[in-house]
Amino acid sequence: MTLRLPTWRHRAACRGRTDLDFIDPTPEQAVECRTLCATCPVREQCLADALTTGEAWGIWGGLDADERAALAEQHGHPAPIVRPAHGTNTRYAKHGCRCDLCRQAHTAYERERRERRRTGDPWARPITLAVPVRTGRRWAGAGQLLLPLPGLPAPAGAADEYAELLAPAA
Repeated sequence: MTLRLPTWRHRAACRGRTDLDFIDPTPEQAVECRTLCATCPVREQCLADALTTGEAWGIWGGLDADERAALAEQHGHPAPIVRPAHGTNTRYAKHGCRCDLCRQAHTAYERERRERRRTGDPWARPITLAVPVRTGRRWAGAGQLLLPLPGLPAPAGAADEYAELLAPAA
């Protein structure tokens, strides 16, 4: 997989500055990073890219994550979020990453899920509530999914137990 950087990064003042930690700087380094950003010829593009992608770490365009979050809220950009690592199904499914590692992770996840369905695992398919059910002080609404806890076997008579929950109250 070839990683293609935006063309503005080739002209960035921070390019090659391995002595500075822009991702998790100390307070002293943060001042130096912001000073370097103030003179950078591509500061606006850097900040725009960080706002567009919802970058959650470091100093971009002279602003830290909290300052970018406030700016993103004002101008309708996505809020900065922490994304899962590449090579996970979550990164593929929820965040739309289509890199080779994420595609492979999604393929492996789907293969495992289909195998669980073929073997008749009762927990492979979530149970959908037909009617609202009260659980303590909260309600589980109709159409809500009941999912198992990973790694725990299905309790004996789980289908009967949930059939009673799904039956309309007499």
